[in-house]
Amino acid sequence: MTALVLAFGVGCSSPEPDAKVPPASQPPYTETSEPPPAPSPADDALGGAPEDLRQLDWARTAVPGDFCHVPDPITFTSGEATVRSERWGTVHAEQYPDDVLYGDVLGDSRVEAALLVGCDTGGQTGSGRLAWAYVVFTSEEQRLRLVGTVTPQKYEGGQASSFEGIDLASGQVTARENWHRSTDASCCPSGKAVTVWRVGDDGILEAGAPRVTP
Repeated sequence: MTALVLAFGVGCSSPEPDAKVPPASQPPYTETSEPPPAPSPADDALGGAPEDLRQLDWARTAVPGDFCHVPDPITFTSGEATVRSERWGTVHAEQYPDDVLYGDVLGDSRVEAALLVGCDTGGQTGSGRLAWAYVVFTSEEQRLRLVGTVTPQKYEGGQASSFEGIDLASGQVTARENWHRSTDASCCPSGKAVTVWRVGDDGILEAGAPRVTP
């Protein structure tokens, strides 16, 4: 099991390790709103991959843009990109190739990888944060395949939720989420939740119901 603890969403729109703006989250919505849309895999556009994903150059890896409502894969330069979101218009996107997590999610002794990505309005405040996600990949026949896009599932208070960290284990990914209560300032989410994503029969991660934790 692999774990990463990230203090996201506190203070400004750019959590560590970004010096300025992980995903994932989908657009904020209230408890009565529809949940975020499920990602649609676009494996053909993701390119080749070594059998051992720990050898992949993640800085040059295209990432499905579903987490930010971008229809095409996003290619980053120095970890950043400016792209067009179908929901928010022109947005700033980012990835964290130095913090990729590895684990055997599919239970087949191969190593899967989770890459942290996010998008924002380009501003420097917490209210500019639009989405965080962990994009989980595997390697099949020397091609990169999407296993799923893990996004925070708990929302309230009109601010995008973030991650405290995720754990990769056989058959599942456990996401530890930070979410804003209706009375929280944009800098400081006080809510905690855990969502377990399990591998379905089609080999794609499916989210369970978020569980609020103390």
